[in-house]
Amino acid sequence: MLENALKPSIDFRRTAIKSIWAILLFIFTYIFLIVISVTLTLVCGYLGIKLMEFYTHFYTILLGLGMIGFGFLILFFLIKFMFKHKKTDRSHLVEVTRVEEPKLFSMIDEIISAVQTDFPKKVYLSAEVNASVFYDSNFWSMFLPIRKNLQIGMGLINTTTINELKAILAHEFGHFSQKSMKVGSYVYNANSIIHDILYDNESYNQLTGKIAESNSYLGIFVLASDKIIVLMQEILVKVYGVLNTNYSKLSHEMEYHADAVAGHVVGSKPLINSLLRMQLANQAFDTVLSYYNRKIEANIKTADVYPQQLMAMNFIAKANKLTYTHFFPEVNLSYYNRFNKSKLSFNHEYSSHPETEDRIRRLELLNAGVEDEQDGLAVDLLVKKDEIAAQLTGFMFAGVDYSNDPVNQSAADFEVDLIGQNDDHSFPDEFNGYFDFRNPFTKYSSSDFAKPNTITNLSIVELFGEENLSLIYDLNALEADYNVIDRLDSGLIEAKTFTYSGLKYSKADSRKMLEYLNAEMKTKMEQLDDIDFKIFEYFRLEARAQDVYESFEKLAISYQQIANKFKEQQIIYTDLLSSTSFLHSINHPNFIKNKMVLVKKEEKKFKESILFILEDDQYRDSFKIEERLRLKEYLNHDYKYFGADLYFDEELKVLFAALEDYLNVITQTHFAAKKALLVFQASLIAPVKHQKADSV
Repeated sequence: MLENALKPSIDFRRTAIKSIWAILLFIFTYIFLIVISVTLTLVCGYLGIKLMEFYTHFYTILLGLGMIGFGFLILFFLIKFMFKHKKTDRSHLVEVTRVEEPKLFSMIDEIISAVQTDFPKKVYLSAEVNASVFYDSNFWSMFLPIRKNLQIGMGLINTTTINELKAILAHEFGHFSQKSMKVGSYVYNANSIIHDILYDNESYNQLTGKIAESNSYLGIFVLASDKIIVLMQEILVKVYGVLNTNYSKLSHEMEYHADAVAGHVVGSKPLINSLLRMQLANQAFDTVLSYYNRKIEANIKTADVYPQQLMAMNFIAKANKLTYTHFFPEVNLSYYNRFNKSKLSFNHEYSSHPETEDRIRRLELLNAGVEDEQDGLAVDLLVKKDEIAAQLTGFMFAGVDYSNDPVNQSAADFEVDLIGQNDDHSFPDEFNGYFDFRNPFTKYSSSDFAKPNTITNLSIVELFGEENLSLIYDLNALEADYNVIDRLDSGLIEAKTFTYSGLKYSKADSRKMLEYLNAEMKTKMEQLDDIDFKIFEYFRLEARAQDVYESFEKLAISYQQIANKFKEQQIIYTDLLSSTSFLHSINHPNFIKNKMVLVKKEEKKFKESILFILEDDQYRDSFKIEERLRLKEYLNHDYKYFGADLYFDEELKVLFAALEDYLNVITQTHFAAKKALLVFQASLIAPVKHQKADSV
């Protein structure tokens, strides 16, 4: 059965053949350009030498050398990649040996034997949640045998079972289980070569720049060679598109092939589990790193990030009510795609990996059973796990600039602080995450609070159920799809066709699709607006029934005032920030002066808004002392930002610091008002639940 899995599928062979034709197109195009370049070099060299022989003078020697160099520059541009050596940075990796980690190497031995491939040259452990095979490559590695290195992320080992890790590694080695997989290597190298010719030209540009600066006569020939090189690049861009599209399709088939190999070696289920949980493990890992990024000013770090990764993963899993199997939360496809309701795709023309959902579907069809059940923790395979974890953690924090010697936080303190921060920055669980994406209803007047009670059939279960929550995800997906197709329509995305909801469309259909999506978004927004109103009505009636109507009205009106002001403040912030976007590019002084007129116009509204929040009591508690001082100091000056054809960098720093402080204050004020209202509303739910429980 494994022998069949090792054989490439019909689809793989078909895409491999197309990729070979694309490679041949590249070779033909490249040889054609080389022939032209060599011819130019010989002709220019001959003419340059003859010119210098005909009349020996300083200027004729310069012209002759320029002609010779003209041809050589073009030829060198086309062959420079042959001398480039791509060496992988390994400073962040920890190499492990068979003597140090016998259990891990024993697992690799089993996989190598089953997959029928070579043992890796070296085995490294890295910090992240990933696994890969890599090697130092250059042009000649297409023709010379080269051994691969295996890299395994500690963040991955820390969140998988033995069987799951074995499946992931079997997938990696599955890429090299057949000689026919060498096609992928050729396509990859051909892609890399064209990419280097097109885009990796910094050292070449520096060389030609120095030649051009050395003498104006030589500069003419450098300029002429640049014109020809641009034409050659335009030709290669077309070839690059063909090759890259075919490589993407081949890469997808290679992934499916490697999945099939892993499925037959270990089983479908372990690989499915690991693929689904990897997103959660990455989210937990990023949560921990973000936490310590916020602790830099307090000079706090950790000696071992991995126990905290597990804590964060369990915290997220419990918050989302995930079940546990074999030590870890089990992520199903429904949860995995919970936030991704997009119906748009581009046939993955520019991606190297197929969608996880497609990979899982194929693994489920394969339905390979688990023969050797090993569901212990993968991290227990490592003899020196604590030492390695500490070393990798050290690498992550090595580049952080602390003002004083940092203190290592214990795992227990991290857990308490993480839960506390989550409580501070989250809304009550009773709302099932609804208000993580929506703001409370605000389209009411004071007279609405005087309306009489009415009998309704509204219930908390219905209002904050998955059906209503799904409407939010649907709207988010529609907005995202709309933005992508709008970019396609405007030419910012290059694609001739796209697929929406399983149907294929051409670029010419973009406008009609935008109209359709706009209508769909309008429908979803109307449905959500209706739900928001029903939620408001539910709590208005409940507040009257529980005799806390005045408190509810006060909080609701206070939030309404802040929310309406927040919308205006966001526009003011965005308009000023957008007006300064030109600062990130090189522009002519006259252009900058004209743009600065708009900056000063938007800054006037910005300063008026700052003055308002400094004086309004509703914003008082959101200010840090240093933020208030910085904003007051900013208001005391009328900065110019540009003059005498130079930017005033210190003044610009003050402006962007003011923008950041302003955003922090208005966001925190809005969040605090929103949370105060929602906490009060959640308190109205508890008695209702209690009464229902008593009646049962």
